[in-house]
Amino acid sequence: AQYLKFVEDTKHREPDFWNHPDYNQPDQPVVGVRWHDALAYCVWAGKRLPTEKEWEWAARGGLEDKKYPWGNHPPNSARANYDEKAGKLTPIGSYSANGYGLYDMAGNVGEWCQDWYSKEQEYRVIKGGSWKKKASHLRISSRDNQTPTFRSKYVGFRCLVDVK
Repeated sequence: AQYLKFVEDTKHREPDFWNHPDYNQPDQPVVGVRWHDALAYCVWAGKRLPTEKEWEWAARGGLEDKKYPWGNHPPNSARANYDEKAGKLTPIGSYSANGYGLYDMAGNVGEWCQDWYSKEQEYRVIKGGSWKKKASHLRISSRDNQTPTFRSKYVGFRCLVDVK
């Protein structure tokens, strides 16, 4: 719903899967966006993409030395949307929040981060796994990457606001 307002206000291109009944519904994370689309939305909203380190800190929700946002228990269908168990995106907040009150830090969609994946600056970091990825991709430390022009029904983003 928030991305729709951005598209209407700025005339930015609609993401892939915009009119698909399983994706980009008002209560779902937006998918089919390039890294540049995510960045443009964040700027419009007065926010920014998190760095990989910030994303990991947020995903931990105050926990230390744990594999997942909920602790060390392995993923299951009550904790996250992954491995096609739900078969598609789920509405935001379908699973319990972490210790910081953040939802869906593992599964549902992989999330673009600000950082380059390596010194070559060809790929951007994606964190969090997705509804399609295996359980191992839900670990907080797990990293994925794609070129900034990549678009998929498995990748979206979240914004960060700096605290003063």
